[in-house]
Amino acid sequence: MANIIVRNYEHFNRALPNWDSPKGKYISSKAQYEKELAKNGFIKFEDAENIKSNPHKPYNGISTKAMEVCTAAKSMADKKGNLKIGTQLQKGMESVGVSFDMSRLPKHYQDVGGFDNAV
Repeated sequence: MANIIVRNYEHFNRALPNWDSPKGKYISSKAQYEKELAKNGFIKFEDAENIKSNPHKPYNGISTKAMEVCTAAKSMADKKGNLKIGTQLQKGMESVGVSFDMSRLPKHYQDVGGFDNAV
């Protein structure tokens, strides 16, 4: 025998901000509920349960070679996070697309100084 689930979206939600009654935020329909969730940066309970059950998603943003270069650079840093880049690491970073062009940096990172030469 199948269970029939009836969802009644008419309720007072105390988790949402900007209450319009002493009991909480009044929700009258599913569309209003989803709109309020999106407006306040929340997600639905079912989506949160899916995220909780599958916490690790594979990261497909960069290649495995680029990830290896990043982990190598991270492991070479000292306890303060300062990194002394050697020639092998620099070549590896350039091969995955890191640019060492100093002219593209903001002025406060360039060697010329932070002041304009305009009079």
